[in-house]
Amino acid sequence: MNPVYTPEYYEFLYEKSSRNRILVTARTLFASLGYDNTSTALIARNAGTSESQLMKHFGGKAGLLETIFTEGWEKVNANLAECFETAGDFNARISCVPNVVAESLDKDLELKTLVLLEGHRMREAARRKPAQSGYGRFLEMIDDVIARAKNSGEFPEHSSASCLRAAIVGIVEGNVREQVLASRANYPADYSPADFTKIVSLFLRSVASGPARDRQQICAGR
Repeated sequence: MNPVYTPEYYEFLYEKSSRNRILVTARTLFASLGYDNTSTALIARNAGTSESQLMKHFGGKAGLLETIFTEGWEKVNANLAECFETAGDFNARISCVPNVVAESLDKDLELKTLVLLEGHRMREAARRKPAQSGYGRFLEMIDDVIARAKNSGEFPEHSSASCLRAAIVGIVEGNVREQVLASRANYPADYSPADFTKIVSLFLRSVASGPARDRQQICAGR
């Protein structure tokens, strides 16, 4: 089933360059039909351009999806950097991550859907080309916050940074999964963004500022 676009959508679409028309169209098609069910011919036709233009700008469908993820995550990263700058301590900084991501993706439902449906491709691109991947830079930002907390003594030196990062990313991706399934498949995830923020903040506060003995055992294999 092909998406039905309104005249207002086309008016907006055709104000942009062929590259941006392809990006806008592909985001919608990938999120609604799925990556595997969307051909480059369908993208080009709906974008009002040619497959050769798609190949010129992105090198193919895989490159197009990587660009969508990278540009989407760079916006998230910019918001996250602002939150880090105003955060007063480690607890506040790590609490920025799930809260900023949730707020940013709530404003970009297509990217939110793609993070769930095509997250394995996103993670693979970050593994292969971390410096060129918006998601890869997102992970580096988390690693940097944890490393600085270790240097300042806010997080135990012997504890695993990658383990804490995995826990934070798991919270982020778990919330994406619940929310997308709730909207697309009537999945029972009836909590509000405020509920999510409150619970996550309480959990991460216990990690960052709990009793010293507990903090020393976090991700330390004990």
